[in-house]
Amino acid sequence: MPSAFHHPTRRDVFRAGGAGLFGLSMPDFFTARARAAGTKGPPAKQMILLWMAGGPPHQDMFDMKPDTPPPFGSELKQGKTKVPGMEFCDLMPRLAQNADKFSILRSVGIGNEKWEHNGGLYWLCGNPRTKATPKYPMFGSVVSRERPPVPGLPTFMALGHYYDTGDAAGDLKNNYLGPRYDPITYKPGDAKSDTGAMLTPPPHLDLSGFQHRADLLKSLDAQMRRLDTAEPVITRLDQSRRSAFDLLRAPKLRDAVDPKKLNPKDVERYGKNEQGTMALHARQLIEAGVPFVFVPWPGWDMHGNITEGCKRALPKVDALLASLVEDLHERGLLESTIVVALGEMGRNKIYKDSAYSGPPGRDHWGTTQFIFVAGGGFKSGMVLGKTDKTSLRVVENYYSPISFGRTLYHLLGIDPDKELYTTGGRPMKIIVDDAPLISEVIA
Repeated sequence: MPSAFHHPTRRDVFRAGGAGLFGLSMPDFFTARARAAGTKGPPAKQMILLWMAGGPPHQDMFDMKPDTPPPFGSELKQGKTKVPGMEFCDLMPRLAQNADKFSILRSVGIGNEKWEHNGGLYWLCGNPRTKATPKYPMFGSVVSRERPPVPGLPTFMALGHYYDTGDAAGDLKNNYLGPRYDPITYKPGDAKSDTGAMLTPPPHLDLSGFQHRADLLKSLDAQMRRLDTAEPVITRLDQSRRSAFDLLRAPKLRDAVDPKKLNPKDVERYGKNEQGTMALHARQLIEAGVPFVFVPWPGWDMHGNITEGCKRALPKVDALLASLVEDLHERGLLESTIVVALGEMGRNKIYKDSAYSGPPGRDHWGTTQFIFVAGGGFKSGMVLGKTDKTSLRVVENYYSPISFGRTLYHLLGIDPDKELYTTGGRPMKIIVDDAPLISEVIA
């Protein structure tokens, strides 16, 4: 399918540079150019992906069956929301008040519960990646490859741990595009600590020759100003490496990730916990102009004590997701920013004696799960799809990770059928298999 996004010509770039001299920014230039040509660019300019590693229990969160008792139904209660007919767990009251700003996909899954954790790579790539398939890149790497860089900012940032499955399929940093399009990673720290934050340089920046310069490496933490003292060393690097260091020193990036510059009221709203802080930094990075932000949230592999686990986790989900959609909406950024939250899989019925250990929990279930979507061309205030009374089988509007990936690229203005070249020179479609867009939820 053809992309709606027009790639600029060399002449366009020179024109944009000239426009900048007269007070017109490059984004303004291309917006004006598109309007003049009577074309419309992609609705999504940026994206936040909240990755709930493991399987968040859909039947305890966004696909509850109040008329179905446990073990298939939930021990928690369902509550009403701002949108009639859109109901979910009452432990998320702020999301209930913002239900008109997002949608829930209830009929998505891999179609085979045996996928289990391998499904993580499937959902993050839009291709069924296993040890027997090519090492497909995740969405952020493709965006980094296809989108022009933003001056003074990385194209792709990952907060905290960048996803590693630990299985035979490998991790996302090992993909056919190579390390050039991997993210800059940032681990948020304590605002009271001088060394509480760490920026990791792009993987293609080889620091092996400078391992003895401890001051150079340490300068990549919250005290990035130390890097300024290493200027004589940096000037001896080649242009690409100097550019990488310049990026890490860029004021826009430093301001967006500086824990000391967080508004205490925002910290309170998003939640005084690691995930809340990362979501707040994600919002600031989007405000700064970073195109793609990956936010990991491990710990959703709930085989035991499922109800108590949800009582602890769902208020955190409520605080950070509600704050994200509220803030992006108020700042006029939600319309152009996709916010997605999902995990590797769903969960099965409650087992008194789980295949693992501990109090009653839910085991893996790859067939059915939920996806939270907001902004960037997605419709809001709706629920798509339906599962049976056990929440284990889709009975209406089933969609796979292939459709999900194609829909994301469609909204981002990237043609999923475009061929990219692997590091070995082999042409490869961004998404190899064909599948329909999730058209019902596209605005």
